[in-house]
Amino acid sequence: MSEGSDRTEVGRKAAGRKAVGRKAVGRKVLAPVLGVGLLVAGLHLRLNTNVLGEDEVCGGLVPTEAAAAVFPSSGRVSDGKGLDDRPGDRLAFSCTVESSSFLPGSDTGHIRVTGTRERGDFPFTDDGRWPNPATVSYFAGDSTGGVGADHGWVLLPAACTTADGGPAVIEGWAPEGSDPVKLAGLLTDVANAAAERAGCAAGEPLVAPRTLAAAPAPRQPRDGAVCGLAGMTFPGPREGIGAEETVRDAPGPTWACHVAGYATYAVTQEPRVVEGIRSSPGYEAQPAAAGHAMSGFDPYQAVTDCAGTPTYFSMETGPKYHDATGTPGTPRLRPLFDSFVAAAGDRFGCSAPTS
Repeated sequence: MSEGSDRTEVGRKAAGRKAVGRKAVGRKVLAPVLGVGLLVAGLHLRLNTNVLGEDEVCGGLVPTEAAAAVFPSSGRVSDGKGLDDRPGDRLAFSCTVESSSFLPGSDTGHIRVTGTRERGDFPFTDDGRWPNPATVSYFAGDSTGGVGADHGWVLLPAACTTADGGPAVIEGWAPEGSDPVKLAGLLTDVANAAAERAGCAAGEPLVAPRTLAAAPAPRQPRDGAVCGLAGMTFPGPREGIGAEETVRDAPGPTWACHVAGYATYAVTQEPRVVEGIRSSPGYEAQPAAAGHAMSGFDPYQAVTDCAGTPTYFSMETGPKYHDATGTPGTPRLRPLFDSFVAAAGDRFGCSAPTS
């Protein structure tokens, strides 16, 4: 072999050694970078998602996937205050679930869930605890409940009702701006888990609604048709200047109307709700209204029969009505309720009494 060929061969071998060296250096640099990347990805999954977390929180009552869907932003779902059971009733509990994230600008969100027993007409009592009945999106059928203003409820199966405590209810509060359908789904999941734990689950699990009606917008009452009901009396001075009403009149067994400051009205024929009302302590005969025999908790929250269908009527008056009591044109309570039952009764098939 010539001297020139030897130099060429030596050059090739040197170049090969350099290439191998560069690859080795590249691998040494790449390995730590990949390691850091995997560590960051693992920390993200661990701290900002539930991929590596538990499937359930709140003592097994709250699925983390369903809770995560309710929170407006992503985060890791975990127990906040954890499950607080109340002795003597496995359906009486409270729990706070939180969603936290280490991403910049993230806040910790909270969902509070409780199990309680309530008087059967709780959804229609405008006492400040429950959403105003006219602003609630109700659902019925495979499950019974309602969601309004980031606050909702779901009834547990009838077998969970007790004679001394009334129907069992899952109630939940979610962060502002939460999806009401997702909240209904979460509360339905909790209701199923709570009923299973208490041994009162139905044959088939409750099924959450896929859609909910939007909340109605306020409007001015029409003359002679308060709350959209022909012939219904205005709950205040005859003119009702500046009054606003919100009417929940979506298809379904429940109707409600709020005349701001004056009165809140509700009617329901939803079987589970009416069943819960009739099985609650304190349910008894009440004075007749618009000629209909009534039973309930007081003269203005009672049930009557409408063509074979038990129908609940509720009227709660507000501060503007009470301030106007004695003012010319302001109806008294009894005639006001009679007007409501007669007008709303027409919509729900309550024919006028014949005797």
